[in-house]
Amino acid sequence: MRIDSRGWQMARGTQIDLPLRKWLFQDWGVNAWNSRFVLFNFRATQYLYARAGLLGRLWAIGYRLVTSLVLTVELPPELSAGPRLRSFHPHGIVIHGAAVLGADCLLRQNVTIGAITRRNGQDTAAPTIGSGVEFGANCVVVGKTRIGDRARIAALALVTVDVPEGATASGNPASVRA
Repeated sequence: MRIDSRGWQMARGTQIDLPLRKWLFQDWGVNAWNSRFVLFNFRATQYLYARAGLLGRLWAIGYRLVTSLVLTVELPPELSAGPRLRSFHPHGIVIHGAAVLGADCLLRQNVTIGAITRRNGQDTAAPTIGSGVEFGANCVVVGKTRIGDRARIAALALVTVDVPEGATASGNPASVRA
């Protein structure tokens, strides 16, 4: 769990210290209309999930059904995502609820950020992503990996290793270049 300089944190034990309007519109200025719709609903569901108890949990069920089945996007309300999250072509995006995304991250279509499920059924930890990270189309970042600030994940990359700050990961499996 990470707490940023403004004191907000997400994931289990959610704390939201921003006023509702700021929370809902924190991604608005950096996205086009279709991404605004997806991210506005994500932030609204996070807010309700954190503050509205049972009503928030019920709202989250409807949100999950609509976003995953209709919009083909899975951004769970437990997800810790920093402000100004950008999404170009918000389709096929799947992010594990225990993942942590820093501020100013860019997600392109079909990005997967998640845990690895072992043969015995246990999940590994989800990735921790720094600020300003750019994800190319169809890339996959899985397992207990750390992606440093301003790193770039190329299109079609499969990342299972740590990527240092400012580096680029490309290929399948990914190789890292500083």
